[in-house]
Amino acid sequence: MMKKFLALVLAAALLAGCSAPAEPKPTQEPTPTPETENKETEKKEVATSGKYVVVNTTGETITELYIYKTGSEEKGTNYADGGLADGESVTIEVQVDEAEAEGYAQTLEFVNESGKVENGFQTLHLEDVTINLLAEGADAYTAATPFQFGH
Repeated sequence: MMKKFLALVLAAALLAGCSAPAEPKPTQEPTPTPETENKETEKKEVATSGKYVVVNTTGETITELYIYKTGSEEKGTNYADGGLADGESVTIEVQVDEAEAEGYAQTLEFVNESGKVENGFQTLHLEDVTINLLAEGADAYTAATPFQFGH
């Protein structure tokens, strides 16, 4: 009796193993809703303005200070006109059209009273940031440029 039962179970197992696999159900894409459609069509928000608080910590008076579009020959306003003494700061606000805002880069350049020109930062983007102008040899002057950024 046990042998017949075992033979019956084995036969059932063989038949189950030999049957064709079930057809996989096609995966359905989720039906777009107005909310998901809006997320897909929303434009990436790009900053069109920047606010820079530039602090002179060079130990000298800054005689020229410019922030201008990288690659431009026109530097625009001298934000240190009349001199920016050590410890003083100036706030510079930049506004650009939305059409040119993505990837917009600016150059930060300054000249101190001894005539040394610093224009090593040419990838300033549109953002709100404090920028310290550093004296050569200052402890914070560890990078390739004499600028220290903070928020």
